[in-house]
Amino acid sequence: MPNVKSVRQLFLRLARAVLVGLSSLAAILRPGAVDRPPWERSVLDDIAMRRPWNLVVKAARHRGRLRLGRLLGGVTVVIVNWNTRDVTADVIRAVQHFSPPTVRVLVVDNGSSDGSREMLRGWPGIETILLRSNAGHGPALDLAVCSVKTKVAVTLDSDAIPLTYGWLEPVLEPVRSGHAVLAGSRSRRNFVHPIYLAVDVAAFVRRRLSFQVHRLRGVEGDDARWGENAWDTAELMTPRLRADEVVFIERTTNAADGLPGMSAGGVVYHHGGVSRDSAGGVSAESYEGWRSACRALGLEFLDRG
Repeated sequence: MPNVKSVRQLFLRLARAVLVGLSSLAAILRPGAVDRPPWERSVLDDIAMRRPWNLVVKAARHRGRLRLGRLLGGVTVVIVNWNTRDVTADVIRAVQHFSPPTVRVLVVDNGSSDGSREMLRGWPGIETILLRSNAGHGPALDLAVCSVKTKVAVTLDSDAIPLTYGWLEPVLEPVRSGHAVLAGSRSRRNFVHPIYLAVDVAAFVRRRLSFQVHRLRGVEGDDARWGENAWDTAELMTPRLRADEVVFIERTTNAADGLPGMSAGGVVYHHGGVSRDSAGGVSAESYEGWRSACRALGLEFLDRG
């Protein structure tokens, strides 16, 4: 008599075979799926391209649409983590330190293997979405914003850290007041970058806005010309909005000289380039560089944690 494990394995093999067959059929029926950005793809397109996470995002967007009438008036800070446990912990602590107690914090973990998930499960005062595998930064942000319970979501990179009380106001005020749908750090290619931005949740859900990366057919590796045939996380969200619906937060001089990262509006510092070791977590050298930058910026309270 077959045991439970062998039955499960057989079921998984059959399911994979069915999915491969459906994908092959869908690819015949939808040959142009790859040229459509994720938010324009149908369910059949997602099956043709074998993009299950986009199907999950569609489901989350549908659930989000049903909740729009019950959104709360506050703000949720969204952070996506993937194997950056200690850096992400510092960012969460800074968010909680510098934010009003009514601010919600939602952390999406992208299938980390460095102990992040265990840390997040035990962290008081935060909400979590723990994905079983790495969906990618863009899909994880889409899932988060479609899932928040407040009218505004503010995104932070896992190595972008608040520097002062009131750090939310530059991005929050234009969106909360209704003057903008999107407000945040201006990137070099002139789009609002998710290292630090605020977005109107109802508009995001209804208008199918998305943080996802998009590349044209056949564009891989060195072939990518960003902004021409490939678009980075959130890059195509800004041009889908009217100019009067977008507010840019400009780069500002770092409060300390010699730092590798950049500051936005004088209220958030983005370190950038946190590297991982062979075990998958943040390397000791990289983390010390991060902590040195935090100390230089006056965030000594992190050392007392």
